[in-house]
Parts: sequence; C-alpha cells; structure tokens
Amino acid sequence: MILPMLASTGPVPGDPGWAFEFAWDGIRSLADVQPDRLRLLGAHDRGIAGGYPEFDVLPALTERRRVLLDGKIVALDACGRPSFSRLQPRMNVQRPSPRVRRQVPVAYYVFDLLRLDGRSTLELPYRQRRELLEELDLARGPVVLPPCFLDIEGQAVLDTAAEYGLHGVVAKRADSTYQPGRRSRSWVETAVRRCQEVVIGGWVPSKRGPAGTLGSLLVGVPTERGLRYVGQVGTGLGSATRRNLLDLLTGLTRSTSPFLDQVPQEAARAAHWVAPELLGEVGYRQWTAHGRLAHPTWRGLRRSMHPAAVQGPVVLGAAADASGADERELVELDEALRRARGDVDALRTQLAPHFLYNALTTIAALVRTDPHRARELLVEFAGFTRYCFRSATDTTLGDELDNVERYLTLEQARLDERLQVTLQIAPAVLPIELPSFAVQLVVENAVRRGVEAKPDGGTVKVCAVDAGADCVITVTDDGPGTVPKDDIAAGSAAGGLATADDRQRAAFGDDYRLVVSAVPGAGTTVRLRVPKVRPHDNHGNRRSARPS
Repeated sequence: MILPMLASTGPVPGDPGWAFEFAWDGIRSLADVQPDRLRLLGAHDRGIAGGYPEFDVLPALTERRRVLLDGKIVALDACGRPSFSRLQPRMNVQRPSPRVRRQVPVAYYVFDLLRLDGRSTLELPYRQRRELLEELDLARGPVVLPPCFLDIEGQAVLDTAAEYGLHGVVAKRADSTYQPGRRSRSWVETAVRRCQEVVIGGWVPSKRGPAGTLGSLLVGVPTERGLRYVGQVGTGLGSATRRNLLDLLTGLTRSTSPFLDQVPQEAARAAHWVAPELLGEVGYRQWTAHGRLAHPTWRGLRRSMHPAAVQGPVVLGAAADASGADERELVELDEALRRARGDVDALRTQLAPHFLYNALTTIAALVRTDPHRARELLVEFAGFTRYCFRSATDTTLGDELDNVERYLTLEQARLDERLQVTLQIAPAVLPIELPSFAVQLVVENAVRRGVEAKPDGGTVKVCAVDAGADCVITVTDDGPGTVPKDDIAAGSAAGGLATADDRQRAAFGDDYRLVVSAVPGAGTTVRLRVPKVRPHDNHGNRRSARPS
C-alpha cells in the first residue's frame, strides 16, 4: 500500500510556483475507494473504516470509480475549527454508536488524488492532480474539498490562518510529483506563531519561592460585556520581571475579580485581583474552543496602548457562546485518559516511564478542577504519543522540536513555575533531517537532572542556529551542574545522552559531534553539531539513523 507523502517544516516559501493549503488538525488517512467497498487506512496501514461509517458514501460519491484519495479525518470545535481534542472520543472506537456519531460528527478533508480509474497519478504534477480531484465533485455530505490558493502570496494565507485560529499552512510546489512515504521539501508546513495583547486582571503567588512572590498572571481581553478571562501566564517571567510586575500591580489591588466570567477554582482561590489597567503581550500556540490561550508565554508590557485598543481574534467571539464543562465533557475526558494510559506500556521502551506516569497523573488531577486545561494537555499527550509511535527512524528538526515543545508543556503543567523554558530557533534549520528523539532525549535529561534536581527549579534553554555547513543545537540547564561519572566518557555520554549520541553517530558518522559541559553550581550544556546534509555510505546510500 502507498504511504502518505510528508511535509518538511520551514518558513513560508516566497518564490513563485507554489500552491498553499491550510494545515488541518486531524487523522491522516488514505481512502481506497472501490465500486462496492471502502478501505480507510490510518497509521501503519491500519484499517479504520469501521470507526467512521459516515464515509461509506464515498463509493457512491465517486460514481463507483476506483480512486485512491489522501486526506484527513476532522472534527470541528465550537468555533468551526478542526480540533484534535474534539476528535478524540471517536479514535480507537471500532463501531461508534449513533449517539457518539451525533455528539462528534466527523468529515473527510480530501486534498490529493493518488489513483484514478485504476491508474496511478503519482507522477502527475500537483496542479494537475488537484484539477482531477476537483473534477470528481466529491464535496458533498461528510466529504470536504478544502481550498487551495495558487495565485496569492503564502504569507497572506498564513495571516488568514492566524486570524481564524488555524494551525498553519502547507505550501506545495505546483509542479511536484507525489512521493510516497518521503518527507519532501516540495511540501513545506509552516505553523502560525501568534501574539496577543492582553490586560492583567490578577496574579497568583509562587508556590515555590518566598511568600508573596509573583508566580503567574491572570489575563483577559476586553469585550463589549467586559473583561473576558483568557488564561494564566507563568512561562517567560524571569525573576527581574516578576519583581517589576509585582511592584506595579501592588498599587492596583482590588477586592473582587475584574473578569466577567469564572476563573478556574485553583487559580481563583489564591488570586490577588487588580484593576485592569496594565497591558502586556503574550505568545501562544492557538485559541481553544472555550476562548482560552493555549500555552501562553509572556513577552512583556505594552505601556503605550490603552486597554480599549486590545482586540481578540474572530474565534473569541464564537467562544463566548460556548457552554462550560458539563458531565458529558467529564465522561469524555475520563475515557480519553483511559486510552492514554493504554499507550503508556508501549512507550516505556522508548522514554522514561516516570515522565509518562507523571504526565497522566497531572492531567487526571485537572479533569474535575480545570477540565479545559485537562483537555488541552490530553491533546498534547496524544500528539506526543503519535510522534513516538511513528515507524520512521528519521525526522526533521522542526518536527522534533514540535514534539520537544509538547514534552515541555506537559512537564510545565506538573512542575508549574519551577520549570521555565526558552526556545531560540533559526527558521532556516527547521528542514534539516536527523534521527528521531535525538534532541528529545537531551532535553529530557536537562529537565530530569537539571531542573528537578533543584528545589526551586530552573530554566531549560534550547537553541538551534545555522553554522555554515552544519547546524548547532544547544540544550542548557541552570541545574547543579554535576554529572555522575558514568554519564560522560571519552567525550560521549551515557543514559539518555548515550542513546542520543549513538543515534546521531549512526546517522552522521565522523561528521557529528556531541559535547557535554558541566559546571558545578552553574548548570550543564549539551551541544550537538550535525551536518545539514546527510552523508552517504560507501555504496552511495544515505546513512540510516538506525544503528547497525
């Protein structure tokens, strides 16, 4: 069976000859449509048609023609956006009941045609494959033909994705062929990097620092009805920033919440409310369907703006009408947790078991106290496990760093302000290929032996820069800086670092370097230097990431 073509990660291409599609959040699947049957294939060629009976109409929609389609199974949230968390109740359900189908309707977003009337279209250019797909006229019922933009700048498409809370865009060369199973630079995926102005409505004390120390901010966005709560921000607040903000907020103290809606109980119980006069900017991944900022990071104050000038995105208005968590949502979260626990045993051979246990324990504790946050973290855990279950031994730096972010998000939920994170990544190095989990294992080592080893926690910094023919990846922690003797030998490393070292050396040979520097009392730095182009072996083949 044909494997799906994969996109590299990188900035939006600016040269001519590209088509642009929105990046849809869902389950990648190939639909093998025959006159009298349908095979729907998910990851590892697993048949999943029984779980999505809505798509049994495909043979009729294709007028009994033999076609092979590439697309994603999608469920929409309350704002009309594809949402992986919304799709979770349908995953791994072999025969969904009518009730489940009503509660979580799904659609098949088709974006490529790989075979038509029994003839392969793989060697046809993307533009022609797209034209043939449109001629099939499949966009009816549960089948959607998403838009494709050929005569517009990619940045404009990315800006539209940001405005409507979508994940990003996928650029495809109009003259490119379909390359099964390959991660090709003919397809480039760019995630939206979002910023939002917010108004500070309160702060929560640190759980680890001295009494009265600022730990996180409670922020909102003004609406016609008042200040709407959009999230709690702790990441990005350095020690000096926390002291400065506390000095400014002390003079704005008030006795009641300035938010028109309810703040999560755990934060509200400890909150110090303030008059909504100070403005700031946060970076974030996306808006949730309930109008919350997902994974916000503090960027700084915006003193020149007035609160009335702050605007939320289109999705926030829709989210204002979304209902709160009800018993059905809690049942869905419990079921999602049960499935996530089922994934843990299979992952124990690849990752530290204590991380998997801690992540699920943290999520379980939030199901009743902050179900919105629990759902967000379940989505992160599901994305993390999907990446870990991939059969491919290679990845791109962009995809690896996306998974590192998921890992750090889950650890931040557990460690709270004890774990601070800084990411500095040059866009030009995102498409570089390297072994899967090589960076992940180094970052996990920094959290476990650096941050967790200090009572007050610390900071993990991940940098990736262009260094001529190489890419230099640096992972730094400000932990104890003491590495057990068994962990460093002859310039290499043991444990998780040893595994990372072995994978990189198998892939890059003598062109690769890993250096560990530990300074007692100051922290540990792990520096990886990898070539941008994978070297070849004596037979002219590119080296495999799998050790021999």
